[in-house]
Amino acid sequence: MNNELPLPGIRLGSFLVQQNQPVPELNLTAVSLQHEPTGARLLHLACDDPNNVFAIGFRTPPPDSTGVAHILEHTVLCGSQKYP
Repeated sequence: MNNELPLPGIRLGSFLVQQNQPVPELNLTAVSLQHEPTGARLLHLACDDPNNVFAIGFRTPPPDSTGVAHILEHTVLCGSQKYP
């Protein structure tokens, strides 16, 4: 694995490195960064695996706990015989 990971407190462009956490079970290091202008958080998983993936998530708390958002998610994404 790359032993030249940025240390906490280092700035990379508009990002500030907050923490490096080894995860030996997965043979990687989790690097936590924060985008200073927006406060957005980034978690980089540094490892030797040549495969790459990108994901983004937004906090969208529901206004209540009725489960309507979850039901709509399944309704919209479930597919059908005509649209598998």
